[in-house]
Amino acid sequence: MTDKSRIIVILLAYNAAATLEKFYRDFPKQLVDQIILLDDASKDDTFKIAQKLGIVSYQNKINLGYGGNLKKAIVIALMKGGEIIIDIHPDGEYKPNAISQSIQKVKEGAELVLGNRFYNSNYILRKSGMNKWKLIPIKILNLFDKLILGTNINDFHQGFRVYTKNLFEKINFEENSNNYLFSFEIIAQAIFQKVKISQVAVQTRYTGKKRGASLKNSIIYSIGTFKILVLFILAKTGQKIKIFQKPKKDLRSRIAEFFKEKFVSDA
Repeated sequence: MTDKSRIIVILLAYNAAATLEKFYRDFPKQLVDQIILLDDASKDDTFKIAQKLGIVSYQNKINLGYGGNLKKAIVIALMKGGEIIIDIHPDGEYKPNAISQSIQKVKEGAELVLGNRFYNSNYILRKSGMNKWKLIPIKILNLFDKLILGTNINDFHQGFRVYTKNLFEKINFEENSNNYLFSFEIIAQAIFQKVKISQVAVQTRYTGKKRGASLKNSIIYSIGTFKILVLFILAKTGQKIKIFQKPKKDLRSRIAEFFKEKFVSDA
């Protein structure tokens, strides 16, 4: 990556009408080349607000799920020449103050940059807004993930990511889940393919009653991560696991196929 690498922000939006305008007004636009929004068939005015703000926006006819929408966003960003792709939620839960450091990490050789909410115990306990009942389970889950995946990553399950074109050339991201498991699968894939991963401190501002995923969704997601860990172990023993195999075609061909098969019918 060079100082002239094209930087694109992808905003995955679902019913984000209440937070989108403030998020966009506060976003450090001078750090990036373009911002695009993927509205996943929201039931509110998310898409209209995005258009009013002048954001390049796409709206799915049907809800594709977090992973399905993210795949589409990645493909669009790559088609637009993105070399550094910043994935941050427009619901305002993650502050954009980690973007500058993340870009620097990429320029220093990182191919995937992950936010780390646990860089400061006092902040996460007192200022982040995270429900206290979530803290210990997340910590335990992170510890288990570190042990199985053999890495020093401290926060596998957060919503601030910086991807690179180099990363997508090495992993089968198209084969990942269409739900929230996508975000964990891509980390496991990167580790399996020995991609260089860096971390940056990221601040959160969870608000309202929900404050992130519900207990039910958190349990379903956590169970899913154990399945991915089992597949990771099997792949390490030499078994052919689709998501952990190296892509058989170059990135340009894969993007073209994805666009033809998925984008036109879903958009």
